[in-house]
Amino acid sequence: MGEGRGLHLYSIPAHRAFADALAQGLIRRFGGDPLRLARGIVLVPTNRAKKAITDAFVRASGGGLLLPRLVAVGDPELDEAAGPFLDPADDEDPIPPAVDPLQRRLILARLVQAGQPGIDAAEAVRLAGDLGRTLDQLLIEEIDPRRMRDVAAGELSEHWQRSLDLFEIVLSKWPQELERLGRIDLAERRNRLLDRVSARWRRDPPDRFICAAGITTSAPAIARLLRVGAG
Repeated sequence: MGEGRGLHLYSIPAHRAFADALAQGLIRRFGGDPLRLARGIVLVPTNRAKKAITDAFVRASGGGLLLPRLVAVGDPELDEAAGPFLDPADDEDPIPPAVDPLQRRLILARLVQAGQPGIDAAEAVRLAGDLGRTLDQLLIEEIDPRRMRDVAAGELSEHWQRSLDLFEIVLSKWPQELERLGRIDLAERRNRLLDRVSARWRRDPPDRFICAAGITTSAPAIARLLRVGAG
């Protein structure tokens, strides 16, 4: 992406090491002024990519170097990882905190056992993990979990019907648990944080370069952020 001068697209050949080529390219373009490089924002898909690119900058620097801010937009705990990238403005309402993943799993396990008393604790915890992952994927893709009920319109095998009955626990009980706790799901919080950054960038475009590297996800909140950054 650009720095106030429109969109720039670059590709890295398959035979080149992606992280090293990216670091070298950014240093060549912005490294003449170390502070300009340090003020930049590099959006990457995962924490693994973030570490690989950080190591690549160290290799390419040949000495001391102030790195740009690397933000793993796929990190569920985005606000903890991104720091000032997501500092809320004074006039913005705070986004509710996310429920702790372990706490969520234990609550879901309790709901599973309440809905299907014959399940033992270990199996309830395992099923709670499956339910949580399914819910997260729906939230990331911004699909209303209630749409899962539409599946019941057709003929289902006994296995799938049991799975749908189990997921009904999430649809009917989990939102009440979140309201009681005053929390939201971690995936939902990440979506809101990304949309808040998108809105801020539309109002007040950053006075620094923004680079999105290696992001291929179809998550709508990330796509909206990249669209704003590219504009």
